[in-house]
Amino acid sequence: MDNLIEAKKFLNQPVFRKLGQELARRYYSKGSFGLSVGRQLFRNESDEALRQFLGITEWEWKSRKAISVESFERALKNSLLEWSLAEFVVFTTEKPLQLKSDVEEKKRVLHANFVTRLNQIDPLFSEKLNVKQLTQWHEDLGGDFEIFEAVSKALKQLPKEWTRLPFFAYQQTGDAHFFDETKNGGRLLLQMLTALSRRMENDKKLSVVEEKNIILNEFQLLRDDIHNFVSVHGLVAEKNNTISQMWLNAWSEGVTWNVPLKEILRMDSIYPGQGNKVLIIENSAVYSVLLELVPEIAIICSSGQFTYAVWQLLRKLSENNVKLYYSGDLDPEGLLMAEKLIEMFPDQVQTIGMSLESYQVGQQLSKLLPQQLKQLQKINSKELKLIAKKMEISHIKAYQEGYLDIILAEINEKMQK
Repeated sequence: MDNLIEAKKFLNQPVFRKLGQELARRYYSKGSFGLSVGRQLFRNESDEALRQFLGITEWEWKSRKAISVESFERALKNSLLEWSLAEFVVFTTEKPLQLKSDVEEKKRVLHANFVTRLNQIDPLFSEKLNVKQLTQWHEDLGGDFEIFEAVSKALKQLPKEWTRLPFFAYQQTGDAHFFDETKNGGRLLLQMLTALSRRMENDKKLSVVEEKNIILNEFQLLRDDIHNFVSVHGLVAEKNNTISQMWLNAWSEGVTWNVPLKEILRMDSIYPGQGNKVLIIENSAVYSVLLELVPEIAIICSSGQFTYAVWQLLRKLSENNVKLYYSGDLDPEGLLMAEKLIEMFPDQVQTIGMSLESYQVGQQLSKLLPQQLKQLQKINSKELKLIAKKMEISHIKAYQEGYLDIILAEINEKMQK
């Protein structure tokens, strides 16, 4: 018994495991082990144990470029273990031998069974989801069909009037977060609504967050619209050709306020109370300072990211041909947001304070992470690319607080003429 254990231990060395993996690969793809195996396969392992097992002298081994599969199998049968080649492969790989054709046929049968079960729940899934989506769901969920049953039920009871997504999820499943974007239920619902949408094609000038929300809105579903807001100053709005008294009062009294998405969607038209220019500020602290220093201009604060509320507000401003001026931190995230705005509204957007001069003045000691540096490769705008190139070399970012004087000078030059 001890000799058998030692024999197995000997054949469990890296060189034999490497050989077993190669033989398993060949069997999987071709149904045979082949005639020989080149010694270059073992270039990263010592193959001395293999030489000893085959009983080949060191002098002869040096001249050999390959080993015979037949001779290796003969050595296996003559060993204490008396193994076949197949038994050796199973031992070293710790997996049963499989043919590719058998594996693919098994996958095909399992997938067909998966689709059959889906059709029993609701044939709409196999009609509207593409092959890639169905395959991915099969891999992700296997035999768990609870999500499909819940989404099928939801699709049959889509709301007839505006309903917040968490309420709809609770009504359908008892779980207010069931259709959250990060969960499988939310992913599947959005895929199905996208497939059912009457929109002919995606608008390349829409952000991803806009695309998702527009799809939901088409079916009278709203994400969290109260906490999805944007801070504004100096804007007025109209509904049914009548100026909203709330917006008008906020503008006339110089009040800055957080406008929820619901209020933005409710308005037909939004524009500056004075002039035709709006400043978009990324940094909330800088936004607060500018409210005091230049209270006469209209300002929006994006608070570091473009939420759906921000995008909808910008859409309504752009519809009134409002000139948009963006000022963000000189880091990869700030440059990418400026790039996205220029891409979305090429005839209406300019930057404020986002120059090489600002970058030199406002540089901070904090270093950029490798994943942040990769983002700089997405910058294509001519002026922003100059900053990105400098940033790739220095690995340093610049904050708006460091070049506030330049921002103010450009506001006076570009916005107050």
